[in-house]
Amino acid sequence: RKFVGVEVTFFEDKITYLVSPDYLSIGNDLDYVRMPMNPLTAQKIADKYDCTLPTRKMVTDIWQASVNKLTPLPWGPPYNEDMYKTHRIATHNQKIHDQLKGKDFKSLTSGHKKDVVLTNKLSPNNPLKKVAIYGWIQPNGKPIQGLNPSSHEDTYEDYSHGIRMIANDVIVNGNLMRITDVFSDTKLSALVSDEGVLTFTRY
Repeated sequence: RKFVGVEVTFFEDKITYLVSPDYLSIGNDLDYVRMPMNPLTAQKIADKYDCTLPTRKMVTDIWQASVNKLTPLPWGPPYNEDMYKTHRIATHNQKIHDQLKGKDFKSLTSGHKKDVVLTNKLSPNNPLKKVAIYGWIQPNGKPIQGLNPSSHEDTYEDYSHGIRMIANDVIVNGNLMRITDVFSDTKLSALVSDEGVLTFTRY
């Protein structure tokens, strides 16, 4: 639950934002499972804890800052309703635990899930009712899953999805700001978005 600072610079601007060291989980330090969920549920939890979801750029920057860069473990076929069965969530979670043996699991960790992300590919009102995902960044820095805003409805989740919490309070050039104000700033948005000003900021 102890968030970790990620510092990003773009020309003369600098932002520090706090992120959960791993994906949202259920349980305690000794017995927990990383819990995939659809973006509507994720947004409700983010709102409750004054957080937001990341952009594609933030996912990449978080990966770069991570102490533990884990190798993605795609399950493979069948690509059917078995994708979102409970047994996949538990089995995949254990495989991630195995990768973390001997490592500090409370340090910033990335690579092991696809992120549910914010993107301008979804309109502010999201009339298509889709979820955007991105990630499974490999050790070479390339994602297995490029930005995908169109394949799944916003009620969809499967074992491969992870929810990363980002605190809404950030430090920009030494000043406290809300991340929504950074999203909407024509200059500062480059610190957190590779799509310019972010118009889609919540599900």
